[in-house]
Amino acid sequence: MPKLSKAENAALRRLLAGVADHPEVQKMRGYTQHGRVSTYAHCRRVARLSFWLARRLHLKVDEKSLVRGAFLHDFYLYDWHDCRDITRLHGFTHPAAALENAKRWFPLNGTEQDIIRSHMWPLTLTHIPHRRESVLVCVADKLCSLQETAFAR
Repeated sequence: MPKLSKAENAALRRLLAGVADHPEVQKMRGYTQHGRVSTYAHCRRVARLSFWLARRLHLKVDEKSLVRGAFLHDFYLYDWHDCRDITRLHGFTHPAAALENAKRWFPLNGTEQDIIRSHMWPLTLTHIPHRRESVLVCVADKLCSLQETAFAR
């Protein structure tokens, strides 16, 4: 996991206030994403890596939208490992489920919606990332997923 400075950690906490601590979002702690990593921990890692990449690459991004969209990108609240009717299409359908949940609980801007909708690209061919923030989350999600899956114990 990338190293953030104390100031960056504080900024990340501020940007996620009201999202990461929301009771519905907390439910993601009860679902496994990859290996032994919960969906909540995965989303937190993706938000952190996206933020780190934006800072280290000196990219002009809306940091609040970036980390909120990253944190909510897998906000679908079901165990995709056990739902036989869902798992066959999970990779294709969960961005829509996550977006629906996120819109239910939070006001989302266009960037946040694009991040959630397009984070599985290129698997979801018709949902191409249209924002710089969306591309960052798409990349960060792939990197975190690879690390969580390849190094699962």
